[in-house]
Amino acid sequence: MKREQYTILNEKESMAEELILRIKRMFSEIENTQTSASAYDTAWVAMVPSLDSSQQPQFPQCLSWIIDNQLLDGSWGIPYLIIKDRLCHTLACVIALRKWNAGNQNVETGLRFLRENIEGIVHEDEYTPIGFQIIFPAMLEEARGLGLELPYDLTPIKLMLTHREKIMKGKAIDHMHEYDSSLIYTVEGIHKIVDWNKVLKHQNKDGSLFNSPSATACALMHTRKSNCLEYLSSMLQKLGNGVPSVYPINLYARISMIDRLQRLGLARHFRNEIIHALDDIYRYWMQKETSREGKSLTPDIVSTSIAFMLLRLHGYDVPADVFCCYDLHSIEQSGEAVTAMLSLYRASQIMFPGETILEEIKTVSRKYLDKRKENGGIYDHNIVMKDLRGEVEYALSVPWYASLERIENRRYIDQYGVNDTWIAKTSYKIPCISNDLFLALAKQDYNICQAIQQKELRELERWFADNKFSHLNFARQKLIYCYFSAAATLFSPELSAARVVWAKNGVITTVVDDFFDVGGSSEEIHSFVEAVRVWDEAATDGLSENVQILFSALYNTVDEIVQQAFVFQGRDISIHLREIWYRLVNSMMTEAQWARTHCLPSMHEYMENAEPSIALEPIVLSSLYFVGPKLSEEIICHPEYYNLMHLLNICGRLLNDIQGCKREAHQGKLNSVTLYMEENSGTTMEDAIVYLRKTIDESRQLLLKEVLRPSIVPRECKQLHWNMMRILQLFYLKNDGFTSPTEMLGYVNAVIVDPIL
Repeated sequence: MKREQYTILNEKESMAEELILRIKRMFSEIENTQTSASAYDTAWVAMVPSLDSSQQPQFPQCLSWIIDNQLLDGSWGIPYLIIKDRLCHTLACVIALRKWNAGNQNVETGLRFLRENIEGIVHEDEYTPIGFQIIFPAMLEEARGLGLELPYDLTPIKLMLTHREKIMKGKAIDHMHEYDSSLIYTVEGIHKIVDWNKVLKHQNKDGSLFNSPSATACALMHTRKSNCLEYLSSMLQKLGNGVPSVYPINLYARISMIDRLQRLGLARHFRNEIIHALDDIYRYWMQKETSREGKSLTPDIVSTSIAFMLLRLHGYDVPADVFCCYDLHSIEQSGEAVTAMLSLYRASQIMFPGETILEEIKTVSRKYLDKRKENGGIYDHNIVMKDLRGEVEYALSVPWYASLERIENRRYIDQYGVNDTWIAKTSYKIPCISNDLFLALAKQDYNICQAIQQKELRELERWFADNKFSHLNFARQKLIYCYFSAAATLFSPELSAARVVWAKNGVITTVVDDFFDVGGSSEEIHSFVEAVRVWDEAATDGLSENVQILFSALYNTVDEIVQQAFVFQGRDISIHLREIWYRLVNSMMTEAQWARTHCLPSMHEYMENAEPSIALEPIVLSSLYFVGPKLSEEIICHPEYYNLMHLLNICGRLLNDIQGCKREAHQGKLNSVTLYMEENSGTTMEDAIVYLRKTIDESRQLLLKEVLRPSIVPRECKQLHWNMMRILQLFYLKNDGFTSPTEMLGYVNAVIVDPIL
C-alpha cells in the first residue's frame, strides 16, 4: 500500500475511533433515552389543572415549551411530514394555551395554520396517526367549547364529526364489560364518556397508560390518581419541559439500537456494551415469563421478534413459545403490519428442529409479505422508513441463512434511514436508533475493512501466480470467489490471517477437485495421493508437471500455515492438517474410481465418502487456528467438532448435488439425487430433490442449535462452520453460483471492490 494510502487509512481510523467513543456514551445514557419531544403530548400534560387549584396548570413548564417550540408557519410537530399529524399537534397546543390564557400570539398564528390546512383531515395519506378519527374530532369539540374560531361548519369537519359518532355507536362503549387496549390507548378522544374505573385496570406499574404521557395526563385530569402524577412528574424531572410520545422507551431503544448496530456491521466495536444490555433484556424477559404477565417480552411484536433473534443468536436460552400469545391475524390488520411481519419472518428463521410455531410464523409472514409485494403495497401506516420496500424484497429473495454478513451490512447501510419516523397518535423520532452518527461510522468502518481486504487480495494474487495455478488449464480460476467468501464473513481487520488461510485452502481444494474430476489421469491421481500420504516433495520427482505444481503448492502452503499457526497457538499442527488433506484426496480418489469403473455405490456409501470429498474440511478446520482461542488437542478431537463438520458436510454435498444433478447425470457422474432415485424406484428427480432439501433443512437447523449452545468448543470456532453454511446456501441458492463466472460478481464487487461514498 502506498504511503498516501496509509495516511488516508490512518485518518479514517482516527475518525472512526472518535465516533465509536460517542456511541459508547450513548449506551451509557440509554436509561435516559427518549423519543423526540411531542407537541401533542406536551399539550395534554400542560392541560392538567393543578391538584391544589384548578385555576392553574399542574405543569406550567410545558406551556413554556409550547410557546418556545412553535414553527414559523404557526404549526407544531415535525416539519414537512404528513398534514394530519401537524394538525393534531397544532390543535392540541392551541387548546392548551387558550385553556390557561397563555401565548395569545401563538394561539392566533396556530389558528391561522389550522384554518388554512384544515381540509387536510380528509387527505388519503399512506400514513395516518393512530386514533385520528376519534381524537381529532374530540379536540375540535374542546376547541369549540373554548371559543376558538375555526370553520366548524366546513363540510370536511362536519363529515368527520359524523363519522366519529358512527364509530362510537359501533363500539358501544356503554355496554363493554372490559375495554380493549386500543380503546384505552386513544382515551383522549373518549375521555368524557368512559368509565374510568375500567380504564385504570389497564394502568402500568409506573402509573402510565401504555407508556403514553397524553393518555396518562388525561387520566390524571379525571381521576387525580397519585401514581399518574408521579409518572408525569418523574418524567419531566428527568427529561425537561418537552414531553415525548412514549415514555419510557429505553427497552425498545436498547433492542433496536443493538439490532441496527449489528445490521450495520458495527457490533464488534461494542461487545461489552451489547452483552451488558442483552443481559438486562434477558433478565427482564425471564421476570416477565415467571410472572402472571405472560411469556412475551412486550406487547409490541416488533420488539419481541428482534429481542428473540438477538438473544438467541448470542447464546441465550429463549424458547420459541414466546410467540404463542400473539394473534397473527390481528397483526396483519395493524398499522405496522409490514414491519411486524418482516420482523417475524426474520426471527422465524432462527429455528431449531421441532419448533413448529416458528415454522407456522415463517409460512404466514412470508405469504403476507409476498402478497404485499405483488400488490405494490410495501409500506406501513405508522412508520416512515427510508427503504422498507428494499428490506422486504431482499429478505424474500435471500433467506437469512444464505445472507452473508458483509452483504447484509452493505445493503443495510444503503437502506438505513437517519430520519425514520414512528407515527403513533402523533409522529416522533428516536435519535438513539436513527441518526447520522451510526451511518457515518458504518461507512467509515466498511471502507477501512475493504481497504485492508484489497491489500490482502493483491498479496493472494501474487501467491496464486507464484504457485503457477494458471498453468493448470483444467482448473477453475476461483481466487476471487474464495477470498470473497472469507471477506464477507470474517471481515474484522484482526482476522486477516484467518481470511488468507481460508482463501488459500479454498483455491487449492478447487484446483484439486478439478484435477480429480477432469485434469488427472488414473496414474497421476494415484501418484498425487501417494505424495500426500508420504508428505515429501521428493515424491513428485519425475511425475507430470500438473502433479508437481499441485503438490508443491499444497506442501508449501500447508507448511506456511503450520508456521503461522505456531505463532497463534504455540504448538505444531502439521499432523492435523496433513490428516485432513489425506482424508480429502483419498475420498476424491474413491469417487474417481467409481466413475471410471461405473461402480454404483449405495446412498450410504456415497454419503460416507462424500463428507470429506465436498472439500470443506481443509478450509474450515485450518482456519480455526486463526480466529482467536487457543485450541488444545482435546478440543480439536472432541466429538462435537466431528458433529459440526458432519452436519456441514451433509448440507454442502447435498446442496452441490441438487444444483449439479442434471449436468452430472448427463456426464455420467455420481450424484445423491440420482442415487436416491435408483434406491427408491418410481421416484422422480423432483421427488428426490424435495427429500434432500428436507434433509438439508434438518441438518442446518441442528447445526445452528449446536453453534449457539454453550459447549467446550469456542463460539468463534463454531461460528466458522455456520459461516461456511451460509456461504454454501448463497452459492447454491439459485444454481451453481461458484462455478458460474458471473453469478456472484455483484456481491464480490459490493464487498471487496466498490467503496461506500
